[in-house]
Order: sequence, then C-alpha cells, then structure tokens
Amino acid sequence: MPAPRHEPASMQAAPRAGSATAPIEPASLPNRKAVATRLGLAGTAAVLLAILLTWAPHMPAPVFVESGPAAAVAAIALGAIDATAVLTAVAALAVVALLRTLPYGIGAVITCTIGALVTSALTREFLGTAMPSVDLPSGQLVAVVSLLGAASMVVSVSWRPVVLGLGTIAVLAVAAAAVLVGSASIVGIVGAVAIALVWWPACSIVMLFSPAAAAREAANPLDTAGLAVQRRMGRSR
Repeated sequence: MPAPRHEPASMQAAPRAGSATAPIEPASLPNRKAVATRLGLAGTAAVLLAILLTWAPHMPAPVFVESGPAAAVAAIALGAIDATAVLTAVAALAVVALLRTLPYGIGAVITCTIGALVTSALTREFLGTAMPSVDLPSGQLVAVVSLLGAASMVVSVSWRPVVLGLGTIAVLAVAAAAVLVGSASIVGIVGAVAIALVWWPACSIVMLFSPAAAAREAANPLDTAGLAVQRRMGRSR
C-alpha cells in the first residue's frame, strides 16, 4: 500500500483558483460600509432636492424681511461670500491637502465646492422663471456648506471636530442672514443644504482610499494615485 503523500504547507495554504471561499481583506470591509453610507446620504439629499424643486413652485413662499442694524450686518456678511472669497478658500484647502500629501485631496476639494456651486447656478438658471427667487437654492449657503465639507476631508483628525463645529456655526449664521434679509426662504435654505449634501458625501468616498494610496506612494514614489486609477480602469475593460 503506497504511503500517503504530504503536500508542503505552502501548497496547502494556497487558495484554489476559482474557489468560492476566497480570502476577504478585513480592511476592505469598513470601506464598503462607509461607501454605502455615503452613497445613501448623497442619494437621500438628491431625492430631497428633487422633491423641493417639484413641490416648491406650487406653494406660497412667505418671506420675512427685517430692516435695521442686524439686517445691514447680514447683508454685508452675505456680500462678502463672493467668487473671489470662495476661490481663495478652495486654494487654501488645496494647499492643506498638498502639505499633508493627501492623494485625491486636491481633486476632492475642487469637485466638492465647484460641483455644488455649478449645480446651484444651473438650478437657478433653469428654474428661475418657474419658482420664486427666494425658493431657489441660496448660492452663499451652498458655498459655505460645500467649503465645510471640503475642509472636513483634508484636515487632520484632531482638527476635524473644531472645523465641523465652527463650520456648523458659520452655516447657521449664513442661513439666518439669508432669511433675515429676504434673499432666501426656508425652501431655498433646505435646497442649498441638499445640493451640498449631494456632493460632500460623494467626494468623501474618494478620500476613504487616500490612506491606502499614501502608503503605496510611500513605498514607491513613482506609483502615484493617478497610475492606480489607470490600472483599475484598465482591469475593468
């Protein structure tokens, strides 16, 4: 009777090709859950925005306009949020992402802010005749919320609570100022936040893979995030 053959340990541990029990990387599981959560949040915001834009033209839009020192200060604050201020903030956040060597960071900052602002501008352009102007998304509020989202993606973990706290105060202040001077109604405020919440979670999905890209570039500086994206696209073809 022939003696049984004992395969080497390396051959026993090797997974069979096409096996259904392929090893699962534990580090990839939280990313999948986080991606699903962010996609769900972005989709919910998009549905809310669509409902608002469909429902708002058929309802009256009460606007309360105040006059006095508070309204004057609110008008000055809203006037300070212009294209120059937004682009300056975007450039500053891009520098932060560059200094922290965050792969995808600059692209996420630009996409989050510019994408939200372009969406707001297109909404006001195409629905300007179908809705009261106060019910259209507030451009200043879209800018502030999207900048808050961009900042939260590139700052360090220790600074993130501070940024989120101060940013939330800024968002509430801008929303109150817009309502105070009569440039936006509650519908316009909610619509502006919804636009930003479509782009913020969507762009943050990319940043979930930034630590892995940073580790890969640390091991091989020539293996950049752009090359990794090209490899993934090549495999999917």
